[in-house]
Amino acid sequence: MSKKQNPETERRHYKRIPFIAEVILSRDDEQWSCRLLDISLKGMLIDKAEGVPSTVSESFSVSLLLSEDISINMQASISHSTDGRYGLVWKNIELEGLTHLRRLLELNMSDADEINRELAELG
Repeated sequence: MSKKQNPETERRHYKRIPFIAEVILSRDDEQWSCRLLDISLKGMLIDKAEGVPSTVSESFSVSLLLSEDISINMQASISHSTDGRYGLVWKNIELEGLTHLRRLLELNMSDADEINRELAELG
């Protein structure tokens, strides 16, 4: 007999790590500062900023500011919008950014091998 999975479990395939940082969304000549709430290998959850378009699938350039010298830059789109928050999913990410993201997740996961399993599933 097969066991039916919860749809919410299926959607949360990659472990989310709570992490507070500044995120800059930009599109065309507009820019918005938002607060990161959590992050995974496939996306992030941020607080909405005033004036940010909230259409699902809306695309942005995203910079996650880790320090004055280090940021993770990617293209992302809105996957969902609820309760004053946006879920963003990566469309593409620079190699250097992926390296920083991997390290950030490794440092914050209780099981360091879990990040390697998730990375293997991306391929």
